[in-house]
Amino acid sequence: MSTIETASAPERELAKSPPEFSCAEIWGGNRPIDTAIELPGVHGRVYSQPCRGGRGGDIHYVSLCNSGLLSRMCLADVAGHGETVALVSEEIHRLLRRFMDNLDERRVLAELNRRLTRGTETAMTTAVAVSYIPPLHLVYISSAGHPPAWLYRRAEARWERLAPCPGEREERALVDLPLAVDAETRFSRRRVRVRPGDRLLLMTDGILEAPAPGGELFGEERLAAVLDQQHAAQAGELAHAIMAAVHAHVGRPQLVHDDVTLLVAEFTPGPRALGIWEVLKNRVLRPLGWGRGEPAQTAGGLT
Repeated sequence: MSTIETASAPERELAKSPPEFSCAEIWGGNRPIDTAIELPGVHGRVYSQPCRGGRGGDIHYVSLCNSGLLSRMCLADVAGHGETVALVSEEIHRLLRRFMDNLDERRVLAELNRRLTRGTETAMTTAVAVSYIPPLHLVYISSAGHPPAWLYRRAEARWERLAPCPGEREERALVDLPLAVDAETRFSRRRVRVRPGDRLLLMTDGILEAPAPGGELFGEERLAAVLDQQHAAQAGELAHAIMAAVHAHVGRPQLVHDDVTLLVAEFTPGPRALGIWEVLKNRVLRPLGWGRGEPAQTAGGLT
């Protein structure tokens, strides 16, 4: 079943080991965190820091489907705090669970957009949703007005900025708008084939819009420079290098302009058994009682 475990901020900030995911599990929330993540075929890092402390407007979620073959990563940036953010966070969690076995992450964004647009409490929200299928080494990315993702190609030793699919933007006017703007917005989907060692970077605009004392924003050029300098860094090292550069640019230890969140995912060969055996084990044998004597694995998380 789906699990979210609440932990105090100090426990999360001092987390040394990644959460261990079981199938049909969702992990995430909107409190401060700096921890590793491990999924089939993926290891990485999630960093999130609300500018006001406590719960912030940035939301992060990671989920694993019932078969153990589909991992999903999602970041959202809500224009607001408090109850409004809690509402959006709850909706994202509910929809991730509802569409956990659906290969198309656009279903999550489209349904969330309809609910936020027609709800009593609406809040403009940008979001990015990523689906990864380890056996096929395929990544699918959909965005709702969110900052572009970045992809590192290990074979070419270079980072590239992933813009939305231009064809879909030209065909329809209401494409990839932020959530809660128009209920009829459609969302494009970018497909990328990855190899072990490739990396994906997701972030909220608090990174790019961090201001220097004179007002100049951190921006994509400075981000690209950090990525080029750290192209051989591990996921955790890269996340911390980006945050160190942002703090240096701002010139202060605390960021007060906005919440900041980033997720770095590095793709790995994945478990050898990943494939038909995982489907058989998780969709057929477990419901029949196989493996119930094994210790339960619970993903650490936050709400």
